Amino acid sequence: MAEHSKLITRPWGRYREYARNQQCTVWMVEMNAGESGSLQSHEHFDELWVMSTDGGVVQVGNRVLHPRAFEEIFIPRGTKHRLSNEHGSGPLRMFEVAYGEVRDEDKVRYEDRYGRT
Repeated sequence: MAEHSKLITRPWGRYREYARNQQCTVWMVEMNAGESGSLQSHEHFDELWVMSTDGGVVQVGNRVLHPRAFEEIFIPRGTKHRLSNEHGSGPLRMFEVAYGEVRDEDKVRYEDRYGRT
């Protein structure tokens, strides 16, 4: 996902830069085994998900992905998406960078098993 992150090489190794001098919000998400988030979208920010563990299922638009640890998934604003750990045996961890203005009222839920639609 080179267009959304940059790999910087140094004599001692390398690192990946996800944001520099731009408005963003960063979360570390931990989802319990057997759980699933809302199918949702946002109009005011894009998201970059970097999986920290294996085992999750990610829906982005009509695509269903089974990312491995350290895979990056870019979700453009306005795109329906969902993270699930329905088949996991332990917690699923994901690092999320939201680019743009994050506002709770911006979230549109289409499906939610917890009655929050």
